[in-house]
Amino acid sequence: MSRPNDIHAADRPLDLMIRALYRVGYRLMLGVDFVRRPRTEGAYVAVWHDGQLLLIRNSYKGVHTLPAGGIKRGEHAVEAARRELCEEVGIAVSTDALHESFQTLSLTEHKRDHIRVFDLRLDSPPPVCLDGREVIWAGFRTPEEALRLPLHAPVAAYVRATLSQDRED
Repeated sequence: MSRPNDIHAADRPLDLMIRALYRVGYRLMLGVDFVRRPRTEGAYVAVWHDGQLLLIRNSYKGVHTLPAGGIKRGEHAVEAARRELCEEVGIAVSTDALHESFQTLSLTEHKRDHIRVFDLRLDSPPPVCLDGREVIWAGFRTPEEALRLPLHAPVAAYVRATLSQDRED
C-alpha cells in the first residue's frame, strides 16, 4: 500500500551493502539475546499529523514500527526518544514537545523490553529524512490503516490502545 507521499530510500550500492550488514548484525543480536534473555528499556516516538501516524520500516526487519531505540545507561527515556527520532528520521524537537502516552512490556526478540511511547503532535507534516541504511521507508497512516500492516507487536498494542482511547473520548 504505497502512496505518493511515502518516502523510500534510494538503493545505492554502498547503502545496499550496509543494509546487508545490518541484517547479519540483527540476526547475531537475536542469537545472543536468545541465550542472555536481557532486560532492556526502549523509547518509541509516535509522530502524529492530521490524524495519521508516522510509520517506518527498518532494513533488517519485515515489520513496520515507530522511530525507536534503546535507552542508554543514565539516559532519561524522553531524551532517548528525542535522540532516536532525530537519528532515524531527521526530526529534531525539544524534549518538551514529547509526551509519554503509553507503556508496555514486550517479550519479542528474546528479551524483556520495557517500552515507553512518546507522542509528538504536529500541525504541519515534518520533513522526514531517511539514512537509507537502517531506515528504508517512512509514511503516514491512519491507525486503522496501520493495523492492516505487519506491525511490530508493541506498536500494534499502542495503536490499538490509542484507538480504544479515542473511542472513549
